[in-house]
Amino acid sequence: MKNKRIIQIGAGAAVLLMLLFTVTRLSDDTRHFLDVETSLALEQLQDENVEKAQIDDREQTLRLELREPITVDEQEGVDSVIAQYPARSAPEVFGAVQDGKVDEYDTNVTSDSFLMSMLSFMLPMLLLFGLLFFFLTRMQKGSMLGIGGNKAKELTKDMPTNTFQDVAGADEAVDELHEIKDFLEDPTRYHELGAKIPRGVLLYGPPGTGKTLLARAVAGEAGVPFYTISGSDFVEMFVGVGASRVRDLFKTAKENSPCIIFIDEIDAVGRQRGSGTGGGHDEREQTLNQMLVEMDGFGDREGVILIAATNRPDILDPALLRPGRFDRQIPVTPPDLKGREAILRVHSEGKPLAKHVDVTQLAKRTAGMSGADLANVLNEAALLTARIGGNVITADALEEATDRVVGGPRRSSKVISEHEKKVTAYHEGGHTLAAWALRDIERVYKVTILARGRTGGHAMTAQEDDKGMYNREEMFARLVFAMGGRAAEELVFGTPTTGASSDIEQATKIARAMITEYGFSPALGTVKYGEEQGDPFSGRGGGGTSGYSEQVAQTIDQELQFLLDNAHRKAYSILSEHRGYLDKLALQLLEKETLRRPDLEAIFDGIDPQRVDIFDTDVRFPQQAGFEPVKTPAELAKERGEEPPKRLSLLEASLLARQRRQQAQAQAQKGGNATGAGAGSGEHSVEEGEIGLIFGENNAVGVTGLPKLEELQALEELEAAADKQTEKQTETPEQKAESNTESEDSEQSGKHRKAEQNETARGTETRKENQHNGEHYDD
Repeated sequence: MKNKRIIQIGAGAAVLLMLLFTVTRLSDDTRHFLDVETSLALEQLQDENVEKAQIDDREQTLRLELREPITVDEQEGVDSVIAQYPARSAPEVFGAVQDGKVDEYDTNVTSDSFLMSMLSFMLPMLLLFGLLFFFLTRMQKGSMLGIGGNKAKELTKDMPTNTFQDVAGADEAVDELHEIKDFLEDPTRYHELGAKIPRGVLLYGPPGTGKTLLARAVAGEAGVPFYTISGSDFVEMFVGVGASRVRDLFKTAKENSPCIIFIDEIDAVGRQRGSGTGGGHDEREQTLNQMLVEMDGFGDREGVILIAATNRPDILDPALLRPGRFDRQIPVTPPDLKGREAILRVHSEGKPLAKHVDVTQLAKRTAGMSGADLANVLNEAALLTARIGGNVITADALEEATDRVVGGPRRSSKVISEHEKKVTAYHEGGHTLAAWALRDIERVYKVTILARGRTGGHAMTAQEDDKGMYNREEMFARLVFAMGGRAAEELVFGTPTTGASSDIEQATKIARAMITEYGFSPALGTVKYGEEQGDPFSGRGGGGTSGYSEQVAQTIDQELQFLLDNAHRKAYSILSEHRGYLDKLALQLLEKETLRRPDLEAIFDGIDPQRVDIFDTDVRFPQQAGFEPVKTPAELAKERGEEPPKRLSLLEASLLARQRRQQAQAQAQKGGNATGAGAGSGEHSVEEGEIGLIFGENNAVGVTGLPKLEELQALEELEAAADKQTEKQTETPEQKAESNTESEDSEQSGKHRKAEQNETARGTETRKENQHNGEHYDD
């Protein structure tokens, strides 16, 4: 805003100077005279062709108005000329004028006009004061020329922001940030417990998971000044600029506390300090050191909360991550099935979806996608619908949009020969049949031979649920699935093609991870081979060492070859056994180009999925005979035909407590002072027994919990009590007396019910101790 004002003032001054220059030029009376040489002017005086002459002594000029026009440099009709002469030739010029029989001549000493005098006097002063004002104002912004000034932008209420309602799929992160908002609104509850709000919150996770969106939601919900800046804004070519900007930023924040500072991509300035390969001193270290001091140094930082986001928490300096600076580190991970469904519903608002669109099925097909990917899917579907002139977004448009996000746009113009199309059909059919015949891999829900991006076709599987762990058989099944395309080419055409290069690359990565990371190779055992190479520019390694000997490397190569050869052999065996199904699938693909789950189920009717394991039982630890894993409470309830037990997590307890406070505040506003007094300090709080149920006997969060139904009943009782308090204010004396009698009876019965509940709870806890004695919980 200030820069815009300075630009406006400068533009006005420039216009004023241009006007003064124009007026000065127009007031010049010599513009009608042609400038000629002095010899030509003297020649006209000698020829007595001058009617009027004027000598300007100060300017050393001679003006002549001629009797007869002359031609000068091919310019005809010149009747007024002007010439300059040196000071030493002045007597000669005066004599020539006198001897030239001029009708009228005069001599005057010219003087500047008033405007020119003012301009020549004021312009240097204006320029001097303007430059002085510019340097002073810029230097006040942080350092020399303001280069070290604060570049943070303050978000105001007029700027477009988000709220927590716009964030889906990250409930835990929203709850953690909601706590900061609650503290800024009402810090008394936290102060009564002796709690201090976290000074810093670090949001970390893969790109596109919603870290910046969460920060924008905090800005929209906080109700306090919110300053946002990027980590790269601290990095400039001048030494000391970053540290100066950090000081200026925190100074502004302290002056406007309570407030929130958000630094996006903090890894640009918070990278771990170290010598690195370049040696010497890194300018970023000054910026980082100043930030460490401002976050938790001798200065006071009360009321200033720092929120930062990064994709690389592993390269941040440990001093930046310690408690007291970033007390809370919140992972923002890709959403699970429930989160993806919620994100799709949020981004589908305002978009007309067809009635047959199943958002749940779309969420299942988009496993692994981030929130940004899902938003892009819906946007691409809307663009595709608008391109073809549709009115509603159909399931086909959403499926095409998903394929575009995953594999790129379809290459409809590519000309494919019939033989290449046939090879592609058998290749993708080999993938599909290999997955369908295996038990330890998800079924293919779509297979196509349409070229898209850099691929000629693809077969896609869909997970029924978001799995976090895979056993050895499931990993090997993925190797068989990857080798199915190459095996089909060899089985049908007798020779492989280059189309399997991507499949081989993916299979090699999976097999290498099985050997070197997951300990799935009996020959190498449960050892992790290879070291993660650090950043060489941060002094964190980068020497390129493998971390194991050449003999181990040779064994790794042998095991890698063993896994891939067996996967290839198993895929070939499956396709040979079910060759009829493979030909039938290839024919359908050549006719329809794209097949979905119902089509595949009809084609593969009769195939019994099998489970494969290439490792013999004598080279692995066998399962103990005669023992089965214990069953979960949900499995036991299902066997008994009962509903699975519902337990209250910390997140649900936090949400419920927030609902209680909002309800109490609403009742306080509705019921006036009487109800307001009860809502402020006497709002329903979590009892000691409930805290034990939420956190467990050993303060282990999530061990057990309180059913939601009882919590909702407690909330309903709170609402009923508030309504009853409101009704009492309008009762007559007779009604109040009757109400008091009923209240006493209700209180006695309530005490009786409370005693029964306590007795039941003690019995339940006793039974739990007997059942779980000696049980071990392993994460």
